[in-house]
Amino acid sequence: MRIAVSGSHGTGKSTLIGAFAAKRPQYAYEPEAYEVLADDIALIPSEGPDAEGLAALLEHTASVLANHRRAASVIFERSPVDYLAYAAATRSMTASERAEFMGAYVPTVRDSVRNLDLIVLLPVSSEGPIASPPGEGERFRKRVDDKLRRALIDDDYELFVGRDAPVVLELSPFPDQQLAELMRLTEVEDEPPTAQKNQIARSESDHATSQSA
Repeated sequence: MRIAVSGSHGTGKSTLIGAFAAKRPQYAYEPEAYEVLADDIALIPSEGPDAEGLAALLEHTASVLANHRRAASVIFERSPVDYLAYAAATRSMTASERAEFMGAYVPTVRDSVRNLDLIVLLPVSSEGPIASPPGEGERFRKRVDDKLRRALIDDDYELFVGRDAPVVLELSPFPDQQLAELMRLTEVEDEPPTAQKNQIARSESDHATSQSA
């Protein structure tokens, strides 16, 4: 199964992936693009990468996704959708610059996510492993979280239309539950991709029902 862990900064993505990899050693790990491209990415204080940097990170992520075959067992730190969310959340772009970025990259992301079977969203939470100091940095982190939820859960950009789109789920805000949920979602590893998605959907429906009971 090809899995991407999405989330704003400081939501515990690398912590979850490290714990998951210890339990599922058959999974390859692909780090987030910034770890590879950091020397070439300009950062804006409290806002993260600039537009050029976001484009480079998105393009790198899409390229890495395309390198993994359909039946691969691999977990990615961040999905291409993350960079759309950062572009939507940043105040360093004008409205016209943002519209240009989205017009150029939404189709790229729509195609790229077809190289994933599952995207899990880690929400910003006071229960998370990294507590950000109050101020603009924390407000930006929450804006990114909101834009990610709109892109992934609400599908504002219509990225997940069609049978070949990945399953998208939001994990618990509690770190001690996130690993258990991800382990449960990957228990269908030996199933064909379509059967995996059907099983994940049934499993998530059962989970949601138990949570509301």
